[in-house]
Amino acid sequence: MVILLLALIGTLVIMAILSAGRLLFGRSEKFEMRKFGSWFLRYFIFNFIFSLAIMYFGQPALTGPFAGWQWVLWPLTFSCVGNLFTFVSPAFSMLEGAALASQGGHSRSTSSSTASRNYSRGGVAAGIFGLAIVAVLGLAAPLLITVFTTWFDVNAKALAAIPQVHIQTSSNLPPTDPNHIVLVSQNVAAYKGQQVLGSTGQNLGSAYSIDPTSYTLQSIKHHLYYVAPLMYNNLFVNLSSSTTPGFVVVDAENPQAIPHLWTDQEQAGSSIRYLPGALLNQDLLRHVYLSGYTYGRLLDPTLELDDNFKPYWTISLMQPIRGYVGDDLRSVLLVDAHTGAITQYSPQSVPSWVDRVLPADTVSQYLQWWGLYHSAPWFNPSGLGQQKPSGEPQLLYNNVDQPVWLIPMTSAAASDNSSTGIFLFDTHKNEGNFYPLSGLGVGSNVNNTFSSTHSNIKNYVVDSVQLYQIYNTPTWVAIYVQQTDSGDIFQAVGMVDARNLNGANVQFETSLPQTLNDYQQWLTQQNTGGGNVPGSGTTQTVTGKVLRISSVTQGTNVTYYLQIAGQSILFKADLSLSQKLPLVQPGDTVTGTYLNTGGTLVAFESFDDSNIVVGTPTASATPVLTPTPAATKK
Repeated sequence: MVILLLALIGTLVIMAILSAGRLLFGRSEKFEMRKFGSWFLRYFIFNFIFSLAIMYFGQPALTGPFAGWQWVLWPLTFSCVGNLFTFVSPAFSMLEGAALASQGGHSRSTSSSTASRNYSRGGVAAGIFGLAIVAVLGLAAPLLITVFTTWFDVNAKALAAIPQVHIQTSSNLPPTDPNHIVLVSQNVAAYKGQQVLGSTGQNLGSAYSIDPTSYTLQSIKHHLYYVAPLMYNNLFVNLSSSTTPGFVVVDAENPQAIPHLWTDQEQAGSSIRYLPGALLNQDLLRHVYLSGYTYGRLLDPTLELDDNFKPYWTISLMQPIRGYVGDDLRSVLLVDAHTGAITQYSPQSVPSWVDRVLPADTVSQYLQWWGLYHSAPWFNPSGLGQQKPSGEPQLLYNNVDQPVWLIPMTSAAASDNSSTGIFLFDTHKNEGNFYPLSGLGVGSNVNNTFSSTHSNIKNYVVDSVQLYQIYNTPTWVAIYVQQTDSGDIFQAVGMVDARNLNGANVQFETSLPQTLNDYQQWLTQQNTGGGNVPGSGTTQTVTGKVLRISSVTQGTNVTYYLQIAGQSILFKADLSLSQKLPLVQPGDTVTGTYLNTGGTLVAFESFDDSNIVVGTPTASATPVLTPTPAATKK
């Protein structure tokens, strides 16, 4: 096993330092080969066991300064303290002799012989020399490395340049496919997953559980799901079983869909043998580390399914590029969750079904450096020109098969709750696009806006707030949930223009199609400049006979709903769109354009009824009367 060799190398390095200190600085003591050999063997065994434990349980990454071998300073420190203990032994022995001095000279001679036996100038020299090495390599050197790789303006600019940022000239985000908006939060997924765990009739909940934070959003066969593995409830269950039954899949687009539990009965190879936090070699990261992947930091283990619903763990192998910081993605490891087989990929060669390999924490660190130092110096007490990420990166699916990390940026001022721009960062490589969208509401203002809408009369909790580009408008979308002890229950959807955060502007409905249509109508009403209605999707034209028509009054607005022959969707139109609407009757032929958003109810953008002719009639000429000719007499 590779850690045996690494522990042996570490032990030899430690013993070389201790031996050098003992032999070079403890020369005043008479050298005794037997005594030295006994000392060497004791400390060799101790350090080998200690080093092996560090390699097995600590799994230090052998990368960065000193090639990651600074872990040997821990057993070296304990060995040095053990050698310095010979300073203390004579003192205790002398105290013991003094206490027994009143009982006779034999006690004094015993004390003197004990002190002579325990005291070793060579051991003390080895301890002092080793601690000096620890102080230099463990304290002074890391401090200097940190200073010369992260301090001062030249290093700050180097940190800011780590992310490859492309500043876009367009102020519009890529459009969102409204058919794939996430309507299930991690907490809602946890509630639904717990239900399916208890509905199998196998009493799986007595031995296994699902960590609510382990639900991972991902695209499978062009649809969004949450996936979470079954975990062991306790140590004894882990000892009694080498695998967990499988994993839970929860639909992320449809809150009403029934979750599914995948086991070996459903599909062979669905049970999971390697898990984060499992015992001994069954622990996922330890299994990978012991397989030889010791030369980098193993980060962000994520359970992802391929398009055949086969479970794999994805692990990012990172290496620092500036001292101890600036992690760079070097390799991606795909671990078969059932067999443990490991496949290594370069970042650009990862299979297309893998959604993300660049950890969110790494992206957040990149953009903190970029925001602080890209347009500002390292020493900048005023904060002028600095930006910072507003919250943690969010996994965004504008396109169901191409996720990105979305991070709003704001100024460095703590009180600022508006954006300076929006980052869409690639999930597979170190590359991000910065859109100069300033003035969008971000932070706590967004949640407060959704909470304050008058439609939320039951005071549902706001959850899963995400920024989308809907109808050419940056839009915050949130779901409303009812909280329970075992998770959250979906209740409604809300949308609000990110530039107009106001509780009165929130469109609140119990389903996504209704919310989309309300939002489109609201945007149409706000479009007072005479321009085109914001849109997303394909504009289509429909002509047909009206089967049914009805009007609904909401406040001061009158909305007409129409069913047209041959159409599988319903149409609606605001009274301000056409003055003919109140006169439309079943059987009339109407023509209109609408934006096809994929919903069952769409809003007309233009409307006309060809049976209703409106306008000034053309005056006809007065007819000329001619006399009837008289009959001719014969």
